[in-house]
Amino acid sequence: MYLDPHDFGLSPHLMLDGYWEMPTTEALVQCVRPGMIVADVGANVGYFTLLMADLVGPSGRVLAFEPNPAMAERIRRSAYLNGFTDRIEIFPVALHDSNCPVQFLMPSDEPKNAYISPYEGVELTGGVVLDAERLDSRPEWHGIELLKIDAEGSEERIWAGASGLRHADRLHTIILEFQPGRYVDPQAFVENICSWGFGLEWIAPASGIEVTTIESVLARKSDEDVMLVFRR
Repeated sequence: MYLDPHDFGLSPHLMLDGYWEMPTTEALVQCVRPGMIVADVGANVGYFTLLMADLVGPSGRVLAFEPNPAMAERIRRSAYLNGFTDRIEIFPVALHDSNCPVQFLMPSDEPKNAYISPYEGVELTGGVVLDAERLDSRPEWHGIELLKIDAEGSEERIWAGASGLRHADRLHTIILEFQPGRYVDPQAFVENICSWGFGLEWIAPASGIEVTTIESVLARKSDEDVMLVFRR
């Protein structure tokens, strides 16, 4: 796969080890099946996109959302290199709770930590203004069955813009990076997802997917990342 030589956070691990975040990798192997339609929101360089493309097989589809144009191009090249152009669709757009302009900020040495900030008429240093979309704004996105979101704090807003997917009833699995301190109301965020019939689990580093509780999730440090799994 094509990597970013300027990224000191992700690229060295993939070059030396050949994998990234093994617990999440194993969880996706457990959850993704041939023929599924899955989405990788915050696809970055495309590691999980390629993994899921292999898992869904030629009858499945992977929708890769990555607003960084350089990263989106690397995903395109990696898809071609691996023979996955028939099953990977790349959308170089930012996802949000409304179709609106947003700021996209990209740290030069850690592009995997790029994030979205509200656009209030003034461009921030190191950022570009993009037109964001809701995840339910295009009919072809309504068939998503598994949704993986790692968007550096935008997860809450992305979920708010996905109401059409919730009503479609095809979405049965969400794998989401969660950091309590990033959200306006982290408890309400988790409770809202669960209110749609999803059970709450997390990816334990040593043992994989396990049942958990909202109280346990919220008891973590405000700056601690945890991968949550919601299934129905």
